[in-house]
Amino acid sequence: MKRRKLLLIMIDGVNSDYLENHRERLPNLSALADSGYRVRRMRSAVPATSMPGRASILTGVDADRHGVFGNRVLIDGAFIAAEVEHLLVPTIATFASRAGLDVACVGHALIDPEDTSVYVPPSWMRGPGFTKVPSDGTAPYLLRVKDPRGRLAGVPLPSFVQESARPDMVSRVTATLIDDQLTVSAAARLIGSKEPPDLVVTEINVPDMFQHEFGYESEEAHFSIAFADSLVGLCLDALRRSGRLDDYVIAVTSDHGHGNITTSILPELVIPGKTFCTEGATLHVLVDNDADRAEVTRRLAAVGAEPWNDAHLPVGLRERIATFVAPPQHDFEAVPAGHPADQPFGRPKYKATHGFRPGMSADDRICIMSGAGLPSAVAEGAEATRLAPTLASILGLPTEMFPDRPLFG
Repeated sequence: MKRRKLLLIMIDGVNSDYLENHRERLPNLSALADSGYRVRRMRSAVPATSMPGRASILTGVDADRHGVFGNRVLIDGAFIAAEVEHLLVPTIATFASRAGLDVACVGHALIDPEDTSVYVPPSWMRGPGFTKVPSDGTAPYLLRVKDPRGRLAGVPLPSFVQESARPDMVSRVTATLIDDQLTVSAAARLIGSKEPPDLVVTEINVPDMFQHEFGYESEEAHFSIAFADSLVGLCLDALRRSGRLDDYVIAVTSDHGHGNITTSILPELVIPGKTFCTEGATLHVLVDNDADRAEVTRRLAAVGAEPWNDAHLPVGLRERIATFVAPPQHDFEAVPAGHPADQPFGRPKYKATHGFRPGMSADDRICIMSGAGLPSAVAEGAEATRLAPTLASILGLPTEMFPDRPLFG
């Protein structure tokens, strides 16, 4: 395949059914799908949550190899927020940088700033519980904008100052919309500039947040995904105006899907005293031994939770972590304030979530690639491990370092 420049856009939380059923709401994504290569259903990582999904896009391997088996990973007996330092294998940005390509990360997680010429951190990482703040109060490594040649000089960017959780819904919704608009606008400026990078990676987070808060296929969710579509259009317009539409391949994918829920299982009341981590409709529990695992399994089975296999876990963690999936329309959440201690079920904080039992269609992802010279075709399904070698092939990089094959060649 002829070497091309690449714009990779990750849209958080858009499932394949949504694109199938609402094409009329998404003119830019529909146009890319009609003109390019589309995977109708790209399978999600296990669990189907944000950081494993991003890691699978960037590395081309499953969680047992890349190490990010959840939004939180186990470090020194505690589950902490997953960051790039927890990846066990290189990303597509690493391979591109080593090959001498010009790489820009604009707001995408799990990319090492050292692998980039331009780095803008994800705006959501500034919140509590994500990036660690150095003891001297300086800006954390992953929250520093890197732009040594001033290629984004004068371009408004989201604020990356650590802040407390916003106190009300309106503030959080508004901030998420603004952050996405500023992030993707910066990516659009780069691809339309006099120095367009070889690889630009960015992400759009509004759909995930809106579906959590308002529900799958709610009016608010429709708006959020249409907003994401308009940001894709902003990038397309930048390429048209700069005359670079034929220079770039645009790849659009999501990290997981979404589906409505009605009930939450409250692990703290089912397995009191255990260390655990909720991953939407998936639960990771730290266990001491086989007997402990059996007891945890017995207690969670009483509330309908199903034990899952350990294939997604790195080998060294398989004896320490037990994984469970919630029954349909359930998730795992923290105990709400004032909730009775004898009631293991509760009203969910979120109206929709992800991380469902592997194989459920709600978590199937979108995947679209369009550009001059790419095939125009539709594949019914594919594993996420085939995406990274496809991206490498587009960039003219070797694909032998990936265990799976490209989607097309």
